[in-house]
Amino acid sequence: MPDGNIGDAPVIFVIDDDEAARLSIAQMLRLRGFKVEAFSSAETALGSLENAKCIITDIKMPGMDGEQLLAEATRRGLLAPILMITGHGDIPMAVRCLKAGAFDFLEKPFDDDVLLAYVTKAIEQMELRVESRELRRRLSLLSPEEDGRFCMIGRSREMQDVYELVEVAARNDSPVLIMGETGVGKELVARAIHAQSARCRAPFVPVNAGALPENLLESELFGHARGSFTGATSEREGKLVTASGGTLLLDEVETMSERAQVQLLRVLDDGIVEPLGSNKPRKVDIRLVSASNVNLQKEVSRGTIREDFFHRIIVLSIVVPPLRDRQEDIPLLISHFFRLRADQIGLPVPQIPEKTLAKLLAYSWPGNVRELKNTVERMLITSRDGVAGDFVPDLDFESARLLSLPAAPGLLREEMERTEKTVIETALRTNRGQINPTYQSLGISRRALYERMKKYGLEREGYR
Repeated sequence: MPDGNIGDAPVIFVIDDDEAARLSIAQMLRLRGFKVEAFSSAETALGSLENAKCIITDIKMPGMDGEQLLAEATRRGLLAPILMITGHGDIPMAVRCLKAGAFDFLEKPFDDDVLLAYVTKAIEQMELRVESRELRRRLSLLSPEEDGRFCMIGRSREMQDVYELVEVAARNDSPVLIMGETGVGKELVARAIHAQSARCRAPFVPVNAGALPENLLESELFGHARGSFTGATSEREGKLVTASGGTLLLDEVETMSERAQVQLLRVLDDGIVEPLGSNKPRKVDIRLVSASNVNLQKEVSRGTIREDFFHRIIVLSIVVPPLRDRQEDIPLLISHFFRLRADQIGLPVPQIPEKTLAKLLAYSWPGNVRELKNTVERMLITSRDGVAGDFVPDLDFESARLLSLPAAPGLLREEMERTEKTVIETALRTNRGQINPTYQSLGISRRALYERMKKYGLEREGYR
């Protein structure tokens, strides 16, 4: 029978026929804030194994031993990592358990901090396995309708907020400012607003202000008369006229010149467009949606954005969250892009190896949804024998430049290791050799810290 009962919540199971060892491990873990159930035999734990988030079990026990318990857990398809505790004479059996799927083994005697490092890593693996199972479930489905709304993918609370604001914006014609990092999908939000609005049958016209020089942007937006500037060999209607009756998306709005801002203000106030070099104003009816990846209030303070223009375009605002702030949506997006691109290319959706899934789910995605989409396409076209290619993050320009330099063999690795060692030494010194605040400040796991300290020959006693 278990020594304690904490209900159906996922917990750490401690299984050992040695009462002293069992109670000692359980008490240590509880003092560290973990929920624990302790069992004197594998048989008594069998009925509730599904509740475990991590299982710590002795190998040699009367009745069902640790190896047999591992086999039963594997047969049931349990996700909980199993950490085996072994004496010196049990090492061959422990190695056999590793090959059979055990998370790791720990040789007696061991320090509490070492066990904690293993448990922390095991729980991280459990969470990864849950995410991986969800991703595999999504990859097997045929229809993504329940994964999002308005042609956007995401069920997170952050995306639910975006969907609600899209509905609010679609009910009126007020200018909208969409803010968010590069690659988060600001244009998708703008298109969703247009598609849900009364203007949905009229044009949706996107313009990237940052991609055009000042004189060309004004011509692009407002149009021009023949001969109004060098190269203007014919009259041209601007995008504002093209978008009349519908929606104009103005991306990278912060790059607009002051003159263009003044001209656009007039369009927003009275609907009058004056083409460059023309004395024939045009009447237009547009709904303006602006987008930016910078803080426009700071641009107002710097003087690059007029204050009256800023207040005019931000009647309504929507902030699109970066992908790192809605990680629960990553499996849905991976599934969606794999199925979408595979259908376009005419390839079957490939299997994703567990290690590759781990990389995908642990990555911070600085390029957001756009980077994820590119990554999935790269994995798809490099797939072989029904298995997706490995995950390789998009390289930024600086990384590409560094990789192109003719460096001496091993030089980059040596510099990186030297820097890593210095950072860890500084953290240990700051925290006086205490492990918990050190690994937390470094943003790595306890086990990772121990591995790096061992690698660089660092002892915490030297920093107390």
